[in-house]
Amino acid sequence: MSEKLGNVESPSSPTPGDAVAVADIYAPTEGLSKKGVLMWRLKLMAALVLPVYLETLDYTVVATAQPHIASAFNRLDLQSYIGTIYLLTSTVFLPVFASVADVFGRYLALQLALLFFLLGSALSTGAANMPMLLAGRGISGIGAAGILTTVRIILVDSSSLKENNIMSSMLVLLYAVGFSTGPAIGGALLQVSFRWIFAINLPCCVVSILLVFLLLRNRTRGALPPQLRDVRCFADEIKPEDQPVVEVNTFVDKLLRIDWIGAALFVAGGILLLLALNWAGNRGWDKAEVIAPLVIGALLIILTLTWEYALERKQRVFFSGMNGDIVEGKSERKPLPKAFMADAMIPVKVLGSFDVLVTSFAALGSGMVMLVIFYFVAIFMVIVSGKSAVDAGVQLIFFAPGMGVGTTIAIRIVKRTGQPKYAINLGGLIIPVALGLISMAVYNNTEGQIEGFMVMAGVGTGMTFGPLAIHARFSQPESRVAVVTALQLFARSLGGTIGLAQCSTILNSKVQHYFHNLPQSTLDSLSSNNATDVLNSLSSSSLDSVSAINALPADLQQVVRDAFQYGVRWSFISLIPWTGLAFLLALRLSKIHVKPASQAQVAAKKEEESSGSIVISGESLRSGVAAPNLAPLQERTDSGKSDVVVVGDEKAG
Repeated sequence: MSEKLGNVESPSSPTPGDAVAVADIYAPTEGLSKKGVLMWRLKLMAALVLPVYLETLDYTVVATAQPHIASAFNRLDLQSYIGTIYLLTSTVFLPVFASVADVFGRYLALQLALLFFLLGSALSTGAANMPMLLAGRGISGIGAAGILTTVRIILVDSSSLKENNIMSSMLVLLYAVGFSTGPAIGGALLQVSFRWIFAINLPCCVVSILLVFLLLRNRTRGALPPQLRDVRCFADEIKPEDQPVVEVNTFVDKLLRIDWIGAALFVAGGILLLLALNWAGNRGWDKAEVIAPLVIGALLIILTLTWEYALERKQRVFFSGMNGDIVEGKSERKPLPKAFMADAMIPVKVLGSFDVLVTSFAALGSGMVMLVIFYFVAIFMVIVSGKSAVDAGVQLIFFAPGMGVGTTIAIRIVKRTGQPKYAINLGGLIIPVALGLISMAVYNNTEGQIEGFMVMAGVGTGMTFGPLAIHARFSQPESRVAVVTALQLFARSLGGTIGLAQCSTILNSKVQHYFHNLPQSTLDSLSSNNATDVLNSLSSSSLDSVSAINALPADLQQVVRDAFQYGVRWSFISLIPWTGLAFLLALRLSKIHVKPASQAQVAAKKEEESSGSIVISGESLRSGVAAPNLAPLQERTDSGKSDVVVVGDEKAG
């Protein structure tokens, strides 16, 4: 039995499982023709290309321009914080924006992220002093976290493996463009003024906001009803007929769904941990200013997980009716305390999944490789090879084509086998081998070999980049898409921080070790003053800039360059155990099982093709798996081209 609503038939007596609007959950290309699918992808690419490019461009440009920016304020001692504070906020706010995307919808989350990025860029552009610049960088990092999270969630929202494969590849393509052109653009902007590095974001942000408004408004997944996060997480413990329908309509109600306590604990703990990792690379792991934030940050993360467990347990008890009396089959529950109305930011049940943990660890290793290659190949090119910052940045372009090739191979593997784990396994094998070959090329001081093996590392990274996200996404229920995506991104960003901290420590240690173990014949070949300078450098910070190295006598410069060559080589070697372990663990990944279309969905598709109407199966509405995008359907019904009909079985109404 159903009632007519305009051109749309809707069940008149929906069950609790059906109480989900079409716009809330959908597979964006379900029910569309091939031309419609192509148009959707083009619109999506047009709307997301600038946000992704902005985030990538900022990441690559500022990294090479930090010394010049800090010098403009005569605060070279704070140059590392220009990148560090951006890295901190862009990492710890990733899970927060995943919650925002679930509660307020993907569109609003992306617009909020772009607004933060715009404000941060404006503040950095007009900075009158270093603190103002750092504040702007921190705000920009929050926006970058939102852009990165929301874009990735939008691209993996589809329940189709094929669509996820294509969307993940689109994202890698967008990143490759940013990584390829970023260093060159940064060098050109720096020749004019460092402020243009931030000012270029302003018009791009405004255009992005307009494009997202025009192309994605009402076309992306909307706010998820609470039962998808609260009830479906415990669906295996609650009978379908006992699932409550929780109404959350007002803005205040939605704010209460944000896990503010978990977010505050996680952000505080994450910032302290990341600061400790950043400081450890230069100050040493035995310093109080490193140990204190490391310990406190770890305790806050543990407290975060404890709170998430308590939150989920309270909700489980509430929704299962254990705290109320059962009267005539209905539960008369006491109101749930407001503090426990939030959707868990990091569901503990997700962290119990072997596949989620392994793919996150592999993403962590991938993040280590990407960031270390960008920073330490640049160190090698500038200090050892004597190239300028711009020329060294150009050398990094070789990594991007490798990612493109790896992505193409991964697409074919996933398409042919239906399993992303095989691409993960092959790419996971290539990465440690490539790292070993890069270290060998550094030892040989052969730029051509370094460039070639960078391409190889890019191939391995590209082969795992998309499939890791796809495997994690399909290893969990639909309702956990956002949180699983955020965990993947957080692991990748955390990997970059850990990689830089580890490799910086090893670089400094190996450089000092090289100086301490200089052959006597080498010391004898230097003048006594130069030999003294070498010994003094062991306990001073005289080698912390390229200009300081260039100021040394020629024979002493060569000793320093050889020491850095030795240190960079061991920095790459130190990543091999991480990536090797990730490869071994990934061999144990389970096969994903993508739910095939049901008979009702197949019948709906045939009905649409034969009648020209757009048909939605009642089962799709109930399961939240295959309901199509409402906005394109509305356009077609408004134009009179087709009707929208809901078909289904007796459970659908």
